[in-house]
Amino acid sequence: MSAQADALAENLRRLRETHGLSLADLSARCGVAKATLFKIERAGTNPTLDTLIAIAETFAVTVPSLITVPEGPAVEVLRAGEGEDISDEASTGQVLRSQVIGAGTLEIHAQTFHEGKVETSPSHGAGSREHIVVKQGTIEVGPVGYEVTLSDGDYATYPADRTHRWQAVHGDARVWIFHTFPRAAPFAE
Repeated sequence: MSAQADALAENLRRLRETHGLSLADLSARCGVAKATLFKIERAGTNPTLDTLIAIAETFAVTVPSLITVPEGPAVEVLRAGEGEDISDEASTGQVLRSQVIGAGTLEIHAQTFHEGKVETSPSHGAGSREHIVVKQGTIEVGPVGYEVTLSDGDYATYPADRTHRWQAVHGDARVWIFHTFPRAAPFAE
């Protein structure tokens, strides 16, 4: 088959797995036979335009994006200080990456919390967690009432589905924060 068929096979499999759907689930949602979807994922058929449109509409993507291999570097680099700015009065930082992984999302922050300031974060939603690695300094962090003190090189994780707080102790604290968010049901029923 063609390069487009191979790209379609890879893109369909990736989209289906990202949304946590089996072939049967996808078939029920888009109205394309499970056997046809199976053949498409193995680059073993030449689907009709109607089939491509049904799949694209199900995932809210374009037909051209289904049949195109996305170009990009093998290695992605984000230099220090780059990323989406999330600075406020209590901290300086950037979101370095936000990516759907399986049935959830991973978000990576590099932040510096400033001495003398307290940052309180509301719940990030049911099932969310924060994973903290201290690069430099000392910080009190955790769900309100259950804070722990972390220093250089320490790691901690806790549920982020409740109010939690951050406070640098004895100078600024530089941390890596890895947020994990479960994904809501992939499609409205």
